[in-house]
Amino acid sequence: MQFEKYVCIIFFMLNIRRGTIGELICALKLMKLGVDCAIVNYNEADLIAEVRGQLLRIQVKSSVIRKDRKTLYYQFSTNAGAEKRSLDKSGSEIVALVAADTERVLFRTTSAVTQKTVRLPATVFRTDNLEEDSWAAAIEALSLR
Repeated sequence: MQFEKYVCIIFFMLNIRRGTIGELICALKLMKLGVDCAIVNYNEADLIAEVRGQLLRIQVKSSVIRKDRKTLYYQFSTNAGAEKRSLDKSGSEIVALVAADTERVLFRTTSAVTQKTVRLPATVFRTDNLEEDSWAAAIEALSLR
């Protein structure tokens, strides 16, 4: 019994650490793009970014590469709260999907993330200008450009 308790605690701590690492990677990428941002961890928002005088809430989801037979992929649990409900605009405007092992970020509007689990091929995170292009697309979709 005691061993199982410690294993659960260790997995909980690793998930928290992966989340923090994802937030830091996302913040760094945004800053490199010239976007002012801060880690806030308030309600469903992990980061706040300022774009054209407006504050945007960003929900960060992190994953590491996985393998399913011959396919390399990233899988993100894109739900919110203890009740595991779908993300919506009441909690964040943007979702950042962070490949923590390669330190790459794909930005999407929250309204574009409709499933509770998002699975993406690893090749998505090898795309040139991924952060810049996906951030620009998300900002344009929010009509902030």
